[in-house]
Amino acid sequence: MTMHFLILGNLKVEHLGKRISITAPKQRAVLAALLLQANNEVQIERLIRFVWDGRPPVTAQTTLQSYIYRLRQMLRPLAGVELKTSTDSYMLSVDYAETDLWYFRRQVDTARGMARCDDKADAAQTFRSALDVWRGSAFAGIPGETVQQEARVLEGERIAAYEELFSAELDLGRHRQIIPELHKAVSVYHLHEVFRAQLMLALYASGRQAEALQNYAIMRRRLSENFGIEPGQELQELQKSILRQVPAAELSNSVWKARVR
Repeated sequence: MTMHFLILGNLKVEHLGKRISITAPKQRAVLAALLLQANNEVQIERLIRFVWDGRPPVTAQTTLQSYIYRLRQMLRPLAGVELKTSTDSYMLSVDYAETDLWYFRRQVDTARGMARCDDKADAAQTFRSALDVWRGSAFAGIPGETVQQEARVLEGERIAAYEELFSAELDLGRHRQIIPELHKAVSVYHLHEVFRAQLMLALYASGRQAEALQNYAIMRRRLSENFGIEPGQELQELQKSILRQVPAAELSNSVWKARVR
């Protein structure tokens, strides 16, 4: 699939294999805001807040108009793309299939449907297809707290997809195969209890009980040092089950499966 608009990483616009250069950070922020709401009107007030973090200059509306004008000129070569103007809003009209965010969300929805129908192998493959379009943090390189707030929302969607991918893989009995991916996940999201639990389960099911328990100790120490709290009850119960040597097959269908959405 050819996608022209990429926001799940550094913002990129491509046409016929060539990149359309949009270098001004605030102009990139305008495009990012429009892509988030593709094919929907975005109020000028929202765009200004997105670009200037609620601290706009007195010339913000005029400056925004100049950004819109330049974007319209840059996007003109793309067939079917139109930047529309109304009295108090702008709208970027695009084919959804040309945006990586739409592709990611569509694949995740498809994978969830497969998982609900107990088609775990195809679900896992489709989750991977969805996650493959991510190239880093959303909107990477675009400054601003408002931009970062939106990026964190998208990152939450990414984390949820990984949870469900790992859940499907665990249900398929691919414990050993996904241990490296789970190690990477807990190194990036080191306070995320679901990833830690899934790693513990994969290790335990692979005959590595001591490592599974060591991971619980690591999580407990990090939570204590960062927040002064203990792991959640579910993680504590998983540790106790491992200590009691409850069969891994029973644990794979416990509360430690990733949350079904």
